[in-house]
Amino acid sequence: MHERVGATVKAYDLGFGESADALPVRPGRSVEIDLPGARVAGWCGGRAPGIGTASWPRSPVTGLPMIHVITLELPEDYRRKGADLVAVSLFQADDHVAEDIEGVEELLAGSEPTPEQAADPFLAEVIAAAAARHPLQQDLEDLIGGAHALIRLTAEEFAAPRIGPPADIRPDGLGDPYRRGQNAWDDSAPETTVWIGERTGDPNTGIAPAEDGEGGYVEAWSSDDEELEAFWSSIDGISHLGGTVMPCQGLPEGLTPYVLELEDGVGGVNFGGGNAQLDLESGVFDWAQ
Repeated sequence: MHERVGATVKAYDLGFGESADALPVRPGRSVEIDLPGARVAGWCGGRAPGIGTASWPRSPVTGLPMIHVITLELPEDYRRKGADLVAVSLFQADDHVAEDIEGVEELLAGSEPTPEQAADPFLAEVIAAAAARHPLQQDLEDLIGGAHALIRLTAEEFAAPRIGPPADIRPDGLGDPYRRGQNAWDDSAPETTVWIGERTGDPNTGIAPAEDGEGGYVEAWSSDDEELEAFWSSIDGISHLGGTVMPCQGLPEGLTPYVLELEDGVGGVNFGGGNAQLDLESGVFDWAQ
């Protein structure tokens, strides 16, 4: 196979399920992945890691708790912001279809609440969430206005008991999941174990994704080599760390060898049938259907 000689960075594939003997490429799907030596590396959907209930990320549009998409323990070479930050959690709020709740954006940004806002039970929870925001939360926004949050975790946070979202205290009129956007109270996916295993045979292991062969990167489907074409087919639709990315549209700029590519539906995430690229070193985030 065309694996890069001397690469120090490895690539890893993800599988989802409760047994390493039969791992779907996505939760609830029938297509399985061959993942030799797979080990448990986290979970998707359902509960969040032990960051404290008040620190659960909120939608900047609605104030509703985002869905927990995935918590993933990272191999050592993917811990790009410090060796002590051993895992990441990704959350999503599909805010492009949500109706703003007045005052939420300003309160989450730290503005002083009015007496009326402080007396509103729902907004009071939003105020508390702003005060308890996780110090390593990174806010991400896509081109159509959807909000995401990435939190980097210590070993203690990753190992701590998982937590559910804050109690649902919405007043009447805040319960429509379409008008109010995707959220953990209405839309959480079933909790599923995530497994990780080393990817072999990828010519782009340890190489930053780029166009036109820059840096030696081979874009997917760009070669007439039958062996490579078979390899692209074998990894199509698989979530992974590093190696060849397979964006559904254009290749994002600024990616490094340390990219997480996540497929639609994992942990209930909505990428319009496509996938996302989240770079753990540069912070670049993009997705396309």
